[in-house]
Amino acid sequence: MFWPFAAEAELAVDEIYSPRITAGDLEIGVVGAFLDSQGSEDDNLRFDQWEIGYGITDRFSAELNFNAIKSPGRAYSLDEYEIELIGNFFQDHESAAGLFLELSKEHRGTASEITIGPLYERQLADHYQVLTNVLVGRSFGEDDEQLELTGSIQAAYTKSETFQPALEYYGARNNHLLGPAILAEVRVGSSLLELQAGVAFGLNAESDDVIYRWELGMEL
Repeated sequence: MFWPFAAEAELAVDEIYSPRITAGDLEIGVVGAFLDSQGSEDDNLRFDQWEIGYGITDRFSAELNFNAIKSPGRAYSLDEYEIELIGNFFQDHESAAGLFLELSKEHRGTASEITIGPLYERQLADHYQVLTNVLVGRSFGEDDEQLELTGSIQAAYTKSETFQPALEYYGARNNHLLGPAILAEVRVGSSLLELQAGVAFGLNAESDDVIYRWELGMEL
């Protein structure tokens, strides 16, 4: 998870993590976000997360990420490294739950962070699914070392396995956003191509104005 967009608190507009795991799945991809917030010192900031993950068992997966940043007037550069671990408590047709753990380290600095929290997915009625993440992060090696609570919710209409509209909420202290998203999956031979795109709008005066997010991944 990356935290590129800051108002008075940090907010991750990122993929919303599923607790579901399939043993043997190898996934490569990129997750990106772009901030459009006039008046903010981070306006036009772009952040990309290049990732490779593997389902070690049906209960445990690991992912290695490389986060890159592009600030206005500066070159595209590597910002930090991350290791993400997901442990699955249970998963069936109707629901799944797990625990997320992330360790991150700045590329050039000394700051690091640990993030942990529950993941929950629930199928509602026949064609509706809700995915929820509640995460707590603790930074180290910075002047402002404190706990940061963030949450995200994705509600999707799942009648089609190929194309699903969704509504997403992202929240942190003094920074709350809501907006639509598109989730798509396309079978390419024996692999699965996953595409996501969304836009989130600030809900109050202290929130970022607009954040665009996208995700492209391939399950091999």
